Amino acid sequence: MSCIDPVDTDLNTQRKHLVIEGYFTNEASLNYVRLSYSQPHSSPYNEFEEKAVVTVTSNEGQWHLFSYDKAGYYYPTGGGEAIGVPGQTYTLNITVGDQLYQSEPVVMKEPIAIDSVQFEVAEQTFAFPGEREQQLLPGYNVLVDYSDPAEEKNFLRWSFTTQYEVRTQPQDYIHPFTGLPAPKECCVQCFLEERLEQLKVIDDRLTNGKQVLRQNVLFLPFEKYLGVKNKLTLYQHSITEEAYNFFRILEQQKLATGTVFDPPPAEVKGNITSVNNENEQVIGFFDVSGVSTRKVTILRNDIDYPIAPFRFPDDCRVMKNANLGIPEDW
Repeated sequence: MSCIDPVDTDLNTQRKHLVIEGYFTNEASLNYVRLSYSQPHSSPYNEFEEKAVVTVTSNEGQWHLFSYDKAGYYYPTGGGEAIGVPGQTYTLNITVGDQLYQSEPVVMKEPIAIDSVQFEVAEQTFAFPGEREQQLLPGYNVLVDYSDPAEEKNFLRWSFTTQYEVRTQPQDYIHPFTGLPAPKECCVQCFLEERLEQLKVIDDRLTNGKQVLRQNVLFLPFEKYLGVKNKLTLYQHSITEEAYNFFRILEQQKLATGTVFDPPPAEVKGNITSVNNENEQVIGFFDVSGVSTRKVTILRNDIDYPIAPFRFPDDCRVMKNANLGIPEDW
């Protein structure tokens, strides 16, 4: 027998804060700003800011307007013209009603080229997007080589986009209410595209001015992603020291397992403030980085490892971002 002392937590007193996620690079497809609000634990819905005026200005007098799309995302209205130039300084400006939010000025670093990309078979605990439970899966460790400049401190992070093909089994569909087979006639073959954001960052404290070989930047499980064909694009971001510290703390908190050996929680400080109210807490970060790009294609037939077929007993169009159309240059 034991006693339980109930903890009465008043969730209604939690304050709502603007959350800003902003990226500006020399690669047009990576530039966006997302605006949302932190919600009380009792709220079942996400809340996005849809009526803000969002611009990025440079010290050279240039400015780029971002327009609202959906789910809190704002994209540059200039398309391919809305790109940064390494060496220039950029500031994010957001107006919500009569409130102005502004980032610190951030200098875009020079990109560091990716010399080569390699793969090695490995096993790792992994959770697919939208799933909480991790499982041990075989896959590829994605490794990069690059030369670290010796003139200054360098900080790097990586992001990825992936296009891949899946084959599913709509003929094996089971009706969720009756539990009986209910085969579907379509569709087996689909093409999907995902953006894989990673929190992994490194500095050059031990590699300054050296050739860096086989730096592990991504784990890509064979299941789903490498069942047929995958076209992977790697983006190597040269980031500021402030961005490195921000993402490093986020990475540590994400990887924490709840043991006594975890590093103590640290306050994640962003670089955006409210101009009208210095006491208002604004959550988020404006990341300005110079990016180098490398594209690779992986074929299932090139993988010398036994891989079980991807099982998805349903119409492949049910999968998020699935499309029947074959991508260009596939």
